[in-house]
Amino acid sequence: MICAHCGTAIADKALICYRCGNATTEPRVKPPAGGSLFERPRRSRLPLVLVVILIVLAVLAAWVLGVFESQQSSGLTPDNALRVFLDALRDRLQRIA
Repeated sequence: MICAHCGTAIADKALICYRCGNATTEPRVKPPAGGSLFERPRRSRLPLVLVVILIVLAVLAAWVLGVFESQQSSGLTPDNALRVFLDALRDRLQRIA
């Protein structure tokens, strides 16, 4: 038999050409058209992002509650709660920097 790709003489029962490596017959089972057989599909990162956001919010809430508890003895009211929170945030950021 002659290889259809390179013209080399090969055995009649050969499945591939020893010279060029191409198959001598059509495959019985065709591979899927898109992607590799060994590639795993990517999972969504949304659950991980949500967990991180929830953890950050929980830490922030615990920190805010700690700031409010320390300020309650000085007469913290809901009207000035935002101002106290922003002042405490500014102070802590200045300590970090």
